[in-house]
Amino acid sequence: MLALTSQATEAIERILTAPGVPDGAGIRIMPVAPNDGEAVTSELQVEVAENPTEGDEVIEHEGARVFVEDSVCGYLADKTLDAVVAEERVRFSLAGQTA
Repeated sequence: MLALTSQATEAIERILTAPGVPDGAGIRIMPVAPNDGEAVTSELQVEVAENPTEGDEVIEHEGARVFVEDSVCGYLADKTLDAVVAEERVRFSLAGQTA
């Protein structure tokens, strides 16, 4: 299962408590769909989502909610999500989990 660093958890909480973001929302991780419509699991995008969609894996950690699209769950199963916040922008990154 995708793990979250404390920095990622804090960044997600900050995003989800912003004005206009509904209660129960989360960030959704999904593959980028190029123009041909065929998703590539190694290219991912993140967006705020009001609710998970059917089949999403829901990860809740210390107030952070992450919805992982079913098609990338296997790819992210052994990864850790980290974040860096600079000038009010969040940059997420993935790394392999350490034992």
